[in-house]
Amino acid sequence: MNGVNRRSIGIGLAAILVLAILAGVCNTETWDAPRQREATQQRQAQEQAAAEQIQRQPEAQQQQQPKQESEPQSEPPAGSAEPPQAQAQADPYQELLAQLRVAPESAAGVDYDRDDYMPRGWLFSARPGCSVRELVLIAEAVSISQVDQDCRPLDGVWISWYDGDTFDHPSELDIDHMVPLAEAHRSGAARWSPERKSDFANDHEQPAALTAVSASSNRNKGADDPVDWKPPLRSAWCQYALDWIAVKLKWSLSAEQAEVDALREMLNTCPSDYERPAEHPDRQPTVVFVEDEPEQDQVESGDPETPVGVYASCDDAEQGGVERQRGAIGDGRGFPAELVPSAGDGDNDGVVCER
Repeated sequence: MNGVNRRSIGIGLAAILVLAILAGVCNTETWDAPRQREATQQRQAQEQAAAEQIQRQPEAQQQQQPKQESEPQSEPPAGSAEPPQAQAQADPYQELLAQLRVAPESAAGVDYDRDDYMPRGWLFSARPGCSVRELVLIAEAVSISQVDQDCRPLDGVWISWYDGDTFDHPSELDIDHMVPLAEAHRSGAARWSPERKSDFANDHEQPAALTAVSASSNRNKGADDPVDWKPPLRSAWCQYALDWIAVKLKWSLSAEQAEVDALREMLNTCPSDYERPAEHPDRQPTVVFVEDEPEQDQVESGDPETPVGVYASCDDAEQGGVERQRGAIGDGRGFPAELVPSAGDGDNDGVVCER
């Protein structure tokens, strides 16, 4: 009996122990459950945030890329040299000037003679009746409406841009070779063929090559280059330098170093927005037929040796086909003084405009 009771008591104690353990486990799970859920939620939130960050990263990179490309370059520190692009904008004409071939002047042993370049004076052009002189006068006139059958302007206004003088009669104007013939001769033209020399002297296709200016400014210039002569108007220096360079480049003529330096000085006067004044080579003034009236004394005498017509200038006499003759003094050849009464006969030999 006692043995049975001890076994019953042992079984009861074991059962109580098992129940106690189970109760402890249940209490532990019940106590730790909120903490575990909170830890799990935090871990899940962190994982979700990491995933969203990974998804946003490419988008952020794409948004930053255009910003990087569009960001302006940093400005150079004070005192440093300007970028090449800024230098080019500040001095746009130096590249053109640098194209000139620098060399000392030389006539290559060939004496200069104007007749080698203009043996027949101004050549006639494809426009009926118009010589190169008339084409320049028509193209450069401020206004013009009529020419005669020989293409001579009957009206018009011209401004001599070398000195700013205004004229209303073409006889008061000279057609200046931007690069004088003698200067061209010393700069590489001496060995040219006669045809090329004539083409140079009558180059009306390049606006820079020939220009209508006051006779006084043209004769003061003579055969000088920019070292020795510049237009009296400083405002004309920019166009003068650019036209001079344009002619020399077209015809492959050289320039002395002093000449280049003088051109650079003139180019420094060019405004940043400079534009060359427009010319009008396609103008077609109305042609008015004008009959030349012989002088009264010529009609009365009927002397065939008396020259027909009186010319307003030596250019007109040359265009009229008057043959040049040698004067009594010197080796120059010009026109009879009675044909060009407006021209001065400095040596009183009866011949004017000798060259």
